[in-house]
Amino acid sequence: MKKTILFSIFVLLLIFSITSPVSAHFMERDRHSVDNGEIRWGTYHGGTQWTSARNTAINRWDAEGIINIAGDTATTIEDLSFTDYSASDGVLGSWTQYTGADKIMFNNTYFNNMSSCQRNHTALHELGHALNLDHNNVAGSVMRSGRICQSVLGEHDKADLRQRW
Repeated sequence: MKKTILFSIFVLLLIFSITSPVSAHFMERDRHSVDNGEIRWGTYHGGTQWTSARNTAINRWDAEGIINIAGDTATTIEDLSFTDYSASDGVLGSWTQYTGADKIMFNNTYFNNMSSCQRNHTALHELGHALNLDHNNVAGSVMRSGRICQSVLGEHDKADLRQRW
């Protein structure tokens, strides 16, 4: 009897976890680099040697058509810079909000030993933070942390972006 009840509970939990929609993952409301529906990126804080990963991230998120992500011009204000640093701190990359242009930093210590696919994931992930998306554990999401080989946005990432903006 006890085994039957425990088995039934297990089956119900399994069904519930499979059919339940995954909730959206956002950071605090004002933690993003979006300014009037766009992110203008440039070199205010310097540049990056990882332009391929940066460009992949910009192109993938911009292709969703929700937030315009474009280079800074003489007549616009830069919202985001991509820079590099080197440290053995366990951090592959980071997004930091500043007064003025925010910053995405790629860690050369790890990027030098990563595949281009892993660098793309990190760039997609950090630009996701600039778009106000937070970490999650959803399979196929670029907002999962770690050395993951992924060069495309997951369906959960796209849904979170649409829901947030």
